[in-house]
Amino acid sequence: MILARHADSMLWAGRYLERADTIARCVSVETNAVMHRPPTEARLASRRLVQALGLQDEFVAAQVGTGPYAVMDFLVSAETNPGSVVSSVQAVRENLRIVRDRIPVELWEEANSLHILMQSAKAVSSGAREQTGGEVSRMSVITARRGCRSLSGVMTESMMRDEGYAFIEVGRLLERSILTVELLKSGLGTGGDVFDGNRLLAFTHSLQAARREIGHSPNWAAVAKFLLQHFDLPRSVLWCLGRVEQRLEDLAAAAAAVAIPRRRAGALRAHLEYGELDGSLAAEPDTELSELGTSLATLATDVHASTVSGSGQVEVHAQFVRPGDGGEAAP
Repeated sequence: MILARHADSMLWAGRYLERADTIARCVSVETNAVMHRPPTEARLASRRLVQALGLQDEFVAAQVGTGPYAVMDFLVSAETNPGSVVSSVQAVRENLRIVRDRIPVELWEEANSLHILMQSAKAVSSGAREQTGGEVSRMSVITARRGCRSLSGVMTESMMRDEGYAFIEVGRLLERSILTVELLKSGLGTGGDVFDGNRLLAFTHSLQAARREIGHSPNWAAVAKFLLQHFDLPRSVLWCLGRVEQRLEDLAAAAAAVAIPRRRAGALRAHLEYGELDGSLAAEPDTELSELGTSLATLATDVHASTVSGSGQVEVHAQFVRPGDGGEAAP
């Protein structure tokens, strides 16, 4: 049986690892696209990415400028951004440090090494931003993406499939689902914006898989259906919720508090699998995605609540902002 504080730390280690990986991937895609866009379009796309990641208020408060490279630096290494890649990697390390006796030593070494590398990259970026800030940010992104993949590989290959691993997986898949829905919302666009399905699929690490299923020039409806309802895609919300439901069902056998989020996960999975999603997305896509995002955020809150026994631990993660929370700090 796992201690509540250990379950909580593993849950958040999974969430922050997924967030760091997703932001680094999005920044990599966006940075490569900046040089091919007019300046106004590049600034708009970068700001929309910040909004999709739930960091709009932090971006405004940071006053780092509106240029696309300034936005990328804010997402990767800005000290004023508690949701940056650097901050997320630091949170992964801190949560794994708390459970060092429950995880393989190789996993701790990978987390610690990645944290040190990202802190070094941040220091270099701070000292050389005027001359080489763009290049330094790209190197930081490469470091983060490789480090997150290494962490994922060590977790998959060396961890026992016990309660701790289940909480890490639940955290990762919940964060992935929330971010996928928010990125889909950002793809709706306004006014004369042109939808770029390939960009959105690259954000969600689904581009090659989607080309096999829906072609090279998908419209928004096809992308939304693919990312929300595909049975065999590990990046789809339906696939993630199915896995979350299974893991919570296993955990509920030993912890009655997990029964509530398990039922909520099952209801959300059934809504995506059997509900009239096509019609609601066609009629009111923003409303449907907002409600889905809210439901996923509530599910994540319920899972977190099931791992804490008192109010004293709830504030541990309050400084970190997550999408779906309406721009407010976590409870």
